[in-house]
Amino acid sequence: MRALRWISFLATCAIVILLAYNIGREPLRQERAAASYHAAALASGTDLYAMHCARCHGAAGEGLGAYRALNQDFIASKPTGELYTVIHYGRYATDMAAFGLDQGGALTATQINDLVVMLQNAEWDTVAARVAALGYTPTEEDILAAQEAAQRTVLTLGAADADTLALGLGLFEVHCAECHGPAGEGSADAPQLNNAYVQGMAESQLLEIVGLGVRNTEMEGFRDRLTEDEIAALVQLLRNWGNLDGAAPASEFVIATAEEIAAVTQSGQQIFEMWCGICHGVRGEGGGIAPSLNDIPALPAEFLVSRIRNGQNAMPPFAESDLSNGEMALVIEYAQATIIGAGLPEYSAEELAQGRDLYAAHCVECHGSAGEGVPEAGPRINTLPPMRAVEIINFTRVGSAQTPAIPSSQVSDADLRLIVAYIHSLGE
Repeated sequence: MRALRWISFLATCAIVILLAYNIGREPLRQERAAASYHAAALASGTDLYAMHCARCHGAAGEGLGAYRALNQDFIASKPTGELYTVIHYGRYATDMAAFGLDQGGALTATQINDLVVMLQNAEWDTVAARVAALGYTPTEEDILAAQEAAQRTVLTLGAADADTLALGLGLFEVHCAECHGPAGEGSADAPQLNNAYVQGMAESQLLEIVGLGVRNTEMEGFRDRLTEDEIAALVQLLRNWGNLDGAAPASEFVIATAEEIAAVTQSGQQIFEMWCGICHGVRGEGGGIAPSLNDIPALPAEFLVSRIRNGQNAMPPFAESDLSNGEMALVIEYAQATIIGAGLPEYSAEELAQGRDLYAAHCVECHGSAGEGVPEAGPRINTLPPMRAVEIINFTRVGSAQTPAIPSSQVSDADLRLIVAYIHSLGE
C-alpha cells in the first residue's frame, strides 16, 4: 500500500511538472504558430497576387496605366476589413472586379485573407521576383493594353476651362496638398491623385469623396467648408491633371458614331445573347461563372465600356475586332433597358417613403441620414453606382465587424426590400 501511495504521489508530481512546463511554453508556442501562419499566408498571398493581380497592378505593385499602384504605405496601412471588402466585392465604376466566389470571382475567403496579409506586409522586390519566377510578369502587350486603357479614359474626360483649373489648384494647395502632396503625388498618409486611375473615376464618385469624405480614413468631407462650385473645381482638377498647362475642349462620352451603329446588322438582344449570355445568362440571371445583372442598379455607360474593353478577373476583354463600337453601343443600350436592374421591383413614392422611415429607424445611426456613413460606426452606402440588392441584404442579415446583424424578426424581408429601394434612390 505504501508503495502504491508513493507511486501515485510521484505520478501526480510528474503531471503537475509537465502541466506547468506546457503552460510556461504556451505563449512561445502560440507565437511560433502565429509566425508560421503569417509566413504561410504571405507566401500564398504572393502567389495569388502573381496569378490574379500583377497583370494590372504590376509585378512590384507599381500600377500599370490606369490601374492603381499598390506599393504605397497608404495601402499597407489600410484596415484588414477594408482591404478584404475591396477584394471580395470589387469597386463599382472601376475595373476592380469582385474576386469572392459568391460574387462570380475565383478566390475563397482564406485566399482573400492571404492576399490582405500580403498587401499589408509585402516586400515588393521579393514579390516581383516571385511573380517573375511563376511566369506572370506583365508582358509588353499587357503594359501596352493598360496604357491604351488609360489613354481612352483620359480622352473621354470632360475637361475644364483654365479658370476652373486655376481655382481647383488653389483650393488643392490649401486643403489637400498637406496629405496628398503639392503635386498630388501621395504620401504615407494619403494616396496618389495625379494618375489615370483617379482620372478614370466617375465624376459623381469624386464629388462624393470630396464632399462626404471616405469612411475609416483621415479623409474628411468638405461639403460644409467649400461651396458646390469649389468642390466641382477640385473634382475637375483631379480629372484633368494633364491639362494644367492649357484648357482642352470639352468632350462628351460617345460609345459609337451614328455610322458605326448603322453598320450593325444584329440587334442588341442578339449581341447580348451571343457574347454575354453564356456567362451572365440570356436574361442576365447570372450563373456559376458570372454574377447576376438583374439586381445591379443603373451603371454608367463609361463603366460598362471600360469593363467590356478591358475585362477583369473571369471576364475576358472584348477587343474592337471581336465587338465593334457600334455593337457595343447596341448591347449596352439593350442591357440598360432590359437586363440591368430588371430584378429590382418598382416602388411607388409612398412605398419609398416607408423605406425612408424604416431606414431612419434601423440604419441611420450607423450609416448617416443620407447614407454617407458614420466614422467608427458604419460605412457609406450612398455610393454611385449603388450597391447590389443582394449585397445590402446579405450585409444586413449577416452584419460585419462594424455593424450588427438585423434579423427578420426585427426587420421583415418585405421591409428590408423597401429599405434597399430607398438606399438605391439615394444615388439618383
